[in-house]
Amino acid sequence: MLPRSLPVDGATRRLEGAPRVAVVGAGITGLIAARQLAADGAQVIVLERTERVGGQLQDATVAGHRVDVGAESVFTAAPGPLELIEELGLTDALVGARRATTWIRTRRGLRALPEGFTPAGPSRLGPVLRSRVLSPAGMLRAGLEPLLPAGRERGDLAVGAYLERRFGREVVDRLVDPLLGGLHAGDVHRLSLEAATPQLAALAAQHRSLLLRRRPAPSTGPMFVTLTTGMGTLTTRLAGTTPGVELRLATEVTQVERVGGTLQVSLAGGRTLAVDGVVMATPASIAARLLSEGSPTAAGELAQLRAASVVVTALAYPAAAGQVPAIAQGTGMLVPSTSQELLKAATFLSTKWPHHAAADQVLIRASAGRAGDDRAIQLDDDRLVTQLHHELAEATGLSVEPVDAAVRRWPRTMPQLEVGHRARLTTIRSALTRDLPGVVVAGAPYHGPGLSSCLRSAATAATALATALEESRA
Repeated sequence: MLPRSLPVDGATRRLEGAPRVAVVGAGITGLIAARQLAADGAQVIVLERTERVGGQLQDATVAGHRVDVGAESVFTAAPGPLELIEELGLTDALVGARRATTWIRTRRGLRALPEGFTPAGPSRLGPVLRSRVLSPAGMLRAGLEPLLPAGRERGDLAVGAYLERRFGREVVDRLVDPLLGGLHAGDVHRLSLEAATPQLAALAAQHRSLLLRRRPAPSTGPMFVTLTTGMGTLTTRLAGTTPGVELRLATEVTQVERVGGTLQVSLAGGRTLAVDGVVMATPASIAARLLSEGSPTAAGELAQLRAASVVVTALAYPAAAGQVPAIAQGTGMLVPSTSQELLKAATFLSTKWPHHAAADQVLIRASAGRAGDDRAIQLDDDRLVTQLHHELAEATGLSVEPVDAAVRRWPRTMPQLEVGHRARLTTIRSALTRDLPGVVVAGAPYHGPGLSSCLRSAATAATALATALEESRA
């Protein structure tokens, strides 16, 4: 465990008149924002309620093996994460995912996710037609997409509504829902096209047909990578190697407000900090509570940003489980919400990741929980593990029981970027600029889940705050 307080770098301490900034939350977003602000010359204090850094970058031990139970991997096509890994000297721990089948759970058994199918829908029709996921009528409807006129939608709309209009209901229910809905733990009929899938929104604006558009050449390298040391290594390395940042663990913030023209951060126990700027790198529900006195308007909007509760369970099975064809031939399984099963997705870690393949057990990561479905978070560990194992066995043919399990609960942490999301963000930022100048929000609740989104959000917030501080001192 890191020490509860790391001293401010001496060079920064000597900067006369340097702005003092508090960053609330020591997840990847908060630490990256702190790093950028310190590099710009600010004196930065990171305040973390728990006794560890990392936020949702966390691992657990199951049958003696360390398994990520928060964010599991990095999408290599997204900008930022690979550069950060290199900067932190972690490239030796980088490993690529093996290319194998991702299964879709259907009423007729497991079917392969069509090649080229992404969270933004299909990029090629042939693999979708050959996948046997759709009915003949569904395949015919999907094949009509190139013949449809370009959409002329105005304003934001749901991803599900747009893709249903282009490809039909079956593509949405049987493919988009388990992939995109599973990624966001949400309802594709509520997720915002422009906020949750900005790349799809751009394609929709630029091309008459999603299938006929020119596509980039497929990548020859792995699409996803992870760290053999665990994804949490990113945040522990950041916390230990960023000069000019003071880290205070086990320090709870109770309110952020302006008192007598000065930003004040109140801490549990009655202590306060006077600062020039604040980065709120917390879940939206926590930000809403901490800003309730300083900006009721912003807090009210923040409280309206929904977040799903999810549970990640790491399961260890005897080696014989690796002989099950579905597990031996696939990297994981996606489950549509229409199935009403508890299981949302499963990753066959021993198949997907080379460093887990050497384990003497077969490791599987099972995820549960969606927006509007809190069954998983309400079950105790034993009942949760039993039910998830039962659904895994029913889908894959597993005939052995798990020998160990580890459960990690994430209450209200999966942000739902629903229709109207960007308009709500505009209201939040405007209210903060008016009521609490010098306070900015950053993280997954505003730009979406995924390491790349968090890095971009952190950089945007740090830049906006640095600009505001400079203007206030001019």
